[in-house]
Amino acid sequence: MKKLLWAGLIGLVAACGRNTFEIDGTYTAPDGTRVYLIDLEKKDTLGTAEVKDNAFFFDGETKEPFYAHVGQGRERVRFILEPGTVTVDIDERTAGGSPMEDAYNAFHRRFFALDAAAAALLADSLVRAHPDDLIGALAMEDLSGVDTAAFNVLYPETGVVVREFSAVESAHAAIEASARTRPGQPFTDYLIPGGNPDGTDARLSDYIGKGKFILLDHWASWCDPCKREMPYVKKVYETFKGDRFDVVGIAVSDKREDSLRAITEWDLPWNQILNAQRLPREHYGIAFIPHIILFGPDGTILARGLRGEDIFETVQQALQ
Repeated sequence: MKKLLWAGLIGLVAACGRNTFEIDGTYTAPDGTRVYLIDLEKKDTLGTAEVKDNAFFFDGETKEPFYAHVGQGRERVRFILEPGTVTVDIDERTAGGSPMEDAYNAFHRRFFALDAAAAALLADSLVRAHPDDLIGALAMEDLSGVDTAAFNVLYPETGVVVREFSAVESAHAAIEASARTRPGQPFTDYLIPGGNPDGTDARLSDYIGKGKFILLDHWASWCDPCKREMPYVKKVYETFKGDRFDVVGIAVSDKREDSLRAITEWDLPWNQILNAQRLPREHYGIAFIPHIILFGPDGTILARGLRGEDIFETVQQALQ
């Protein structure tokens, strides 16, 4: 197994053994495939290794734990990296072996086996036990997905490491944005550079607040639940499209060419906005897709998070 170390590290590792880490990795890939070690918070590439015999290796030195990922492209594993040895399996998307990562993994297994209420209590207790480290930060991110009220209560009680963790910062901002755009509130407009299919800029106000009820469907070409939702969106479009109602799609976190291909392959006849990327999360707090919002003729938000048959029933009632 070939060890590839970044410049200037070898002597430091030898001198400071207690701060050293090793990553023993497995990855079913051709010999010579490059994998990257990245500090996710700093967005720094710390090193590169090559796969040989379906294995790779990193070592280095760190005084503080940090959140890292190893891999390439979409095939990668995220984990807490700290002094010691961690094993990473890119095929299985797993990591373990270090105290903090093992503790978080044990929590995560329980977290996903519980219903939302019980999962929120578990995450809350873990954050309270780790109010200022990476375990608490990751648990806080998990809490944001199951109980935003509990997240808001706990957020001021956490330390700098938790509050400044990028995923927690993002979740906090999204929760605030969601509160500003709850049903009954006026719509929030924003610009999507190059958002129209012809490459010109788009705004939500090109469609919303123009005198029609607008169903805004946030989707992506890679999102299987979005694809499963399309028959319900098509049903409401074909039934109610006209002077009072229309549908607009908005592609989120997707490549433009992939969105355009899906529009054709999925036969989506309504207006589309492309290249929205993370803007819906920033302005509406949308954390997961599909996310469907119904706006009134004046732009008032009437309903959010519509799915399945509720889409048809909600639009039908609004149009009565």
